Amino acid sequence: MRNIYLVVWSLIVVAVGVMAFIDAEGLRGWIIGCAAVALLFMILFYRIAVLPGKVVSRGFELLESQDFNNRLVEVGERNADRSVHLFNSMIDRLRNERLRNIERESFLQLLVEASPMGVLMLDLDGKVSMANRAFLSMGGIEREEEIIGKRIEDMPSNVASWLGSIPYQESVVLRPGDSRLFRGTHLSFVQSGFNRHFYLLENLTEEMMKAERSAYEKVIRIMSHEVNNTMVGVRTVFGMLMDDTEDEELRMVLESCDHRCGEVCAFISEYADVVRLPKPTLSNISLSKLLNETLPFLRTLLPEDILLFMSVDGDLSLSADRTQIEQVIVNIVKNAIESFKDYDGNYGKEGKWIKISAQRENRVIQLDISNNGAPITESVASRLFSPFFTTKPDGKGLGLTLTGEILGNHKALWSLRTDDGGVTVFSIKF
Repeated sequence: MRNIYLVVWSLIVVAVGVMAFIDAEGLRGWIIGCAAVALLFMILFYRIAVLPGKVVSRGFELLESQDFNNRLVEVGERNADRSVHLFNSMIDRLRNERLRNIERESFLQLLVEASPMGVLMLDLDGKVSMANRAFLSMGGIEREEEIIGKRIEDMPSNVASWLGSIPYQESVVLRPGDSRLFRGTHLSFVQSGFNRHFYLLENLTEEMMKAERSAYEKVIRIMSHEVNNTMVGVRTVFGMLMDDTEDEELRMVLESCDHRCGEVCAFISEYADVVRLPKPTLSNISLSKLLNETLPFLRTLLPEDILLFMSVDGDLSLSADRTQIEQVIVNIVKNAIESFKDYDGNYGKEGKWIKISAQRENRVIQLDISNNGAPITESVASRLFSPFFTTKPDGKGLGLTLTGEILGNHKALWSLRTDDGGVTVFSIKF
C-alpha cells in the first residue's frame, strides 16, 4: 500500500512539473519544472538506494558490537524492509545460539569444577589457563593463581610438572615418591580452528591401596596362622626335651633352636602389626611440643658422627594421634640414620647431619626431616612405599609401609625425594 501511495504522489509531482513547464512563461517556468522533477528523483533515489544502505550499515554496526538484543525497525520501503526482516531473523538465531553456548559452557564449567578428576587447561601459547579444585589438591597447589600463565615445567609441583612429559593422546602412570598413584592423560580439543591442549590427572591411590592392603592382609593372616601354630608345638617339644636331657651340648642346641623359633614368631608378628594398625584417635596436639619432647630420645639413636638440628616455628597445633605421629617421626629419623651406612659421600664442612623443621603456611603445617646421606634414585623412589619393599640386606620393608599407613589415615600429603643438591627430604603436609 505504501508503494502505491508513493507512485501516486510521484505522478502528481511529475504532472505539476510538466504543467509548470508548459504554462509558465520563459525561464522561470522551465526552472520550476526542472526543480520539481529533480526533487522527485531525489526522493526516489533516497528511498530506493540510500535508505536500504543505511539499514544495512546499522545492522553491521550491531553485529560488530555483538549487540544481539536490539532489532532494526521497518522504514516503509520494500527492499529496505526485506533487509530488516532478514537481519532481525539472523539476530534472533545468533542470540539464541549464544545463549545456548553460554548455558553449555556454564554447565561444563560446573562439571569440571565438581569432577574428582584433575583438569589442567592450556592456552594457545602452551601456558596454564585453568585448573580445577581436584587438580590443585592432587598437585599440592594452594591457589590457582600460583600457576595461571606458567608453563607446565615451571609449576611448583613435581606432580604437575611431570604432566609435561606425557606424549600427546597417551596415558602414563606416576608414583611421585610416596604412596600416591596417579594416571595422567594428554589430550586436546579444537577451539576457533586451533588445538587447545589439556591434561587429566586421575588419583588411583585409594583403589591401589585397597587392593594392596587386601592382598598383604590375606598373605599375612595365612602366614601368621600357620607359622605361630606350628611354632607353638615345636617350642613345646623343645621345652620338654630341654627339661629331660642332661647333655649340656644338646641343651645348648635345643635352646638355640627354641630362640630361633621365637625370632621367627616375632618376625611374623611385626608384619601382623601393620595389618592390625588401629585407626588414629584424633585429638588437638602441639607438633612443636611433640618434637621437643621426642628430641632427647632421637639423640640417643644417633651415632657420634651425625649431628641433629631442629627448627620449629611457633605453636603448631593440629588434630592427630600423638602416639602414631611420634612413631612416624622415629621411623623417619631411623631411616635417615641408616642412609649414612656404607655411604662415602662428600659431606663438606658441616659433616653428617639430620635436620627437622616445622612451620605453618596459611592452613598447612609442613614437617620436613632432611639429611645429607645416600641419595635416593628415581627407580627406588617410585617403589619406596610399596609393601615389603626394602633396599637393606636385612630389612623387612615395614618402616615406610607403616609410616604411609599412618599418614594416609591422617589425610596427610607426603613425599620422599632427593633434591638436586643431594639432600634427601621427607616432607609431610598436614
